[in-house]
Amino acid sequence: MEKKTMGGFIAALRRAGGMTQRDLADRLNVSDKTVSRWERDDGAPDLSLIPVIAEIFGVTCDELLRGQRRSQDEAPPEDAASARGERERKRLLKAALSRYQVRTYISMGLAVGGLLTALVCNFAFFRAVLGFYLGAALFAVSVVCQAVSIRLALGSVDDAGLSETELSDFRRAVYRYGALSNGLTAALLGFTAPLLTASAFTGLSAEFALYGLISAGLSLAVFAAARWLLSARLVKTGVFILSADEERAYRRNHALQARCAAVLACALALTALADHVLTGSDRAFLEGTVFTDYDDFKEFMERDVDYSGRAATGASANPVAPDSNGGEDMTGDSDEFGRYVLRNKSVYRVSYSENTLPITVYTYQDMDRAASRRALANAGFSVLYCLELGSAALYYLLRRSRRPRDSARRP
Repeated sequence: MEKKTMGGFIAALRRAGGMTQRDLADRLNVSDKTVSRWERDDGAPDLSLIPVIAEIFGVTCDELLRGQRRSQDEAPPEDAASARGERERKRLLKAALSRYQVRTYISMGLAVGGLLTALVCNFAFFRAVLGFYLGAALFAVSVVCQAVSIRLALGSVDDAGLSETELSDFRRAVYRYGALSNGLTAALLGFTAPLLTASAFTGLSAEFALYGLISAGLSLAVFAAARWLLSARLVKTGVFILSADEERAYRRNHALQARCAAVLACALALTALADHVLTGSDRAFLEGTVFTDYDDFKEFMERDVDYSGRAATGASANPVAPDSNGGEDMTGDSDEFGRYVLRNKSVYRVSYSENTLPITVYTYQDMDRAASRRALANAGFSVLYCLELGSAALYYLLRRSRRPRDSARRP
């Protein structure tokens, strides 16, 4: 008696269905050589593929493993067969979703690799602009990989005999993971965007992180708006199927999201405007020494003071502009107000009125203090941005309508 094997059974089922080895391989995302080895019994399908193959040929997993169909006497009761079919469909969906999750994690890894590439180019090689473009290239690859992964995941269950509700649940799960991956990519792209403001062969300092976080927040806001519109479109076109209770909850939440986003956008815009006005430059925080007596001014300028601090090293790159009444750089002897010798190397700029007095002297120490105050103000605004975002998110979470079904099905 001829021995029944799974490979021979697969070959017989394939020929009976009018399929080539290539056709079957394409549906299983394997090579035709792999199918050929199965049919020659040189190997066996992976356990995760057994339910998929059984579903394609309309047999049970048990029949596939035994290498032959059940006889009528061995046929299970109708209820048992239905339950087994339900289990097989669940295994099929779980296997397809598991493969998609692995691909999603790979896409997210590419996005993180883009961030690391940009940071290394900036801080190690001082090539901030090049770092941004290299990182952006990896971000683009991440998005393309995610799009291909979504297509493969949806295609793997097209002919699985699933109900519309089961397909909808699977699509929602795929949509959720895709949104997570692309949202991360959008945030990282925004975080590295400030690198474009650097000169060609210079890097950005640690202050770049502050602007990066702000830019990342803006990118996430744009992504959230796009996701909001896409979600509404998918529900409207029936890609996502909702029950009556789910649809009512979804509509309320969708409207609540729009209101929260509008209020948050206004709050962030006002805060950003105040941030720009108050911290646009160090000059707003700069305080000099005012002299109303020329002898005091002369004594101050002739002190033997040397200074090589932070502001002195960067003065040429970020000078303090003269005020509306005039001013001049003090670079040597001057008889503008009388004769004196400039020995005080900490002096950066002198500002004076048309009547000479009062005279305001700005030193590098003043510039350092102004930069520190500005950094503190920027930190305060950053905290305010975070509080606004957190408040909006908390308000939405507290006011949203809970869905009657599992939250994993949320579009």
